[in-house]
Amino acid sequence: MISSIVIGLVALMYIIDLVIALVNYNHRNQPIPEIAKDIYDQEKYQKWLSYFMETHRFQVIVKTLSTVFLLVLLGFGFFGFLERLTVSWFSHPILQTLAFLGVFFLINTLISLPFDYYATFVIEEKYGFNKTTRKTFFVDLLKSLLLAAVLGGSLVALLNAIYLEFANNLWFFVLYAWLILTIVMIILFVLNTKVFVKIFNKLTPLPEGELREKIHSLAEKVGFNVKAISVMDASKRSTKLNAFFSGLGKTREVVLYDALVEKLNDEEILSVLAHELGHAVHKDIPRMLALQIAMFGLYAVVIGFILQSDALAQAFGLSGVHLGFGLLLFSILMAPLDLLISLPVNAISRKAEYAADAFAAKYAGKVSTMNALKMLAQENLANLTPHPVYVKVHYNHPTIPQRLEAIQQKS
Repeated sequence: MISSIVIGLVALMYIIDLVIALVNYNHRNQPIPEIAKDIYDQEKYQKWLSYFMETHRFQVIVKTLSTVFLLVLLGFGFFGFLERLTVSWFSHPILQTLAFLGVFFLINTLISLPFDYYATFVIEEKYGFNKTTRKTFFVDLLKSLLLAAVLGGSLVALLNAIYLEFANNLWFFVLYAWLILTIVMIILFVLNTKVFVKIFNKLTPLPEGELREKIHSLAEKVGFNVKAISVMDASKRSTKLNAFFSGLGKTREVVLYDALVEKLNDEEILSVLAHELGHAVHKDIPRMLALQIAMFGLYAVVIGFILQSDALAQAFGLSGVHLGFGLLLFSILMAPLDLLISLPVNAISRKAEYAADAFAAKYAGKVSTMNALKMLAQENLANLTPHPVYVKVHYNHPTIPQRLEAIQQKS
């Protein structure tokens, strides 16, 4: 009975995701709003349409196969077999948990690999986005696996040790798990540019010159100190454009994608950075971090309930409660709740994006801000007419036409 409910939940979430994706797909031929019509000429529009249709079909295939794969694993007792296998390898429960999750993660990675390869070297390359060499692709994969093993393995081992310590009082485990997840998230956020970005990309200081002076002047105008301005060699993987700030408080680091520096003029680059500064001035990042911390608390409570039920694990062939399987089962059971949570969270995020756009228009100029948005949409082949339901569920930014309209009306 329990296994049927979980399997039914997996199937239900697949159907919901598929219906929302199909609704968005069938909305693709809607007329582009007047304010955004100059983003694509006819040739570029046809390229976007072809890219959108091809990526949609590919994503549906991947989602279908991954769902079938998960249903087979759940329905045919794979996780019970995996528990018995890892118990035969190790006697210590923490090593058993690490082996259990490690084997599953490795199998999942190997199955995903050909799809990731196809997406990168067929679809993205076909539409001019991919610049990744096969060597870089596989080196990145190896780095990702090592990071997951070291960081993910350490986190799981720590959680497992706490679980063993408080097995008879799981709510202490829940409290400590919440605290640990919060600390880890903050550390990862702070170290993102200092450590993790540099593992995959090379950052070089933006040369002295007018653009650098303008960035410092803009930051000082709104009360921030820019500690470093770097250009990231993102174009060795993709031609897509982006820029971001990192850090907390009044001192920030700026990272510009090299393609952004190449394709946008100084005023447009300043508008992109002014948008990010707007988030800092409005304290959006601490607010979203606080929201994430609250969600981690919810996650810890759900995991706590899962780890109280032998029946849940036994329904899938395990001998009893198992932290590794509990974490996997948590990701399944949280899917419908995450869908519901995403609606208000995305709405809050979209509101913050409007405010950051208004801030950019004020400090970097309305025309430059609108031109930068149009250039970003054009270069990234953005969907200018997504279905409103798809936007509510999946978009943490308003659509490009919505953002252009808001800037035009408020400025």
